[in-house]
Amino acid sequence: MHIAIEGMDGVGKTTAAKKLAEKLNFKFVEKPLHYVFDPDGGFTNYIRIRDYINQQVDDDALRAWFYGLGNVYLYHKFAGENIITDRHLLSNYFWCGGEKTEPIYQCLIGLIGKPDYTFLLWASEDAGMKRLRKRDPGDPDLRKVALYKESKEKMEGFLIRYSMKYKSIDTTSLSAKGVLEVMMETLRPILKSDSQSRSP
Repeated sequence: MHIAIEGMDGVGKTTAAKKLAEKLNFKFVEKPLHYVFDPDGGFTNYIRIRDYINQQVDDDALRAWFYGLGNVYLYHKFAGENIITDRHLLSNYFWCGGEKTEPIYQCLIGLIGKPDYTFLLWASEDAGMKRLRKRDPGDPDLRKVALYKESKEKMEGFLIRYSMKYKSIDTTSLSAKGVLEVMMETLRPILKSDSQSRSP
């Protein structure tokens, strides 16, 4: 089973993904291509290559395919495993998706399918600013807070267009524990159904 946690920096995405993985005893995965580029288990080479790709701001197709390769490799490396991912198709689409790159996302979904369930986390700009400043007063992700509304609309549009199973969670006034409780409440019947379908 694959559960994807999506959203912008500062909405509690990574914390929620790690807590959910721990609660369910699923493997937590982020930046899947680092397993290819960094055999030592680090992120150094991955980040260097990623930063170069991200600098190609006029080439949405290159960036979409780079992150798309990560999406494909994820299913290659963790085939048959229960995983929670910090980001997946939605984040790729928000930054690189558009009319010209839509065929890339159609291809990716045709090749690898969709996560079993996606949680789209979002928050108010004020909440995001406070969280990011607490993490690092000079956090470069602070500039992304202005994109919160646009990102939620674009990501949710993708979920609806491709008929993906999802829940949108406003984390503005929720603690990490509160977000986990909402996710678990949502997942219980899904996990129960999945377990029953696997029983002999």
